[in-house]
Amino acid sequence: MSALKTLGRVTGWTCVGIGALQVVGGVRTEPGMSGDATVDSHVRFMGAAFAGYGVGWLDASADTEPDLGRLRLLAGLMALGGLSRLVTRSTFGRPHRFHDALLAVELAAPLAVEAAARRDRRTP
Repeated sequence: MSALKTLGRVTGWTCVGIGALQVVGGVRTEPGMSGDATVDSHVRFMGAAFAGYGVGWLDASADTEPDLGRLRLLAGLMALGGLSRLVTRSTFGRPHRFHDALLAVELAAPLAVEAAARRDRRTP
């Protein structure tokens, strides 16, 4: 299996799993979340959207040759989410430290896609 296909499948299933946990568990699934109904509603809604985002990764990596353009787009969207976290830091302050790990993964997503694509080009 190609590196790009593996990355797409792992990322896709991870996003589907995280989204499903958010739909089921709401604010209890993420450290540092407050427990009011508005935030819980938002987390559950975004969990469904995140699961759908994961399906996009799975679909883009389903063929023998993964769709590099779509994977780049999905990775860019993840990085945009990371940049959005930086806006929160500049306007509200640092969130729970768990979000530091999420930020690192989100900003690294485009680099990971490009590294996997390059590896696949080198592998006959």
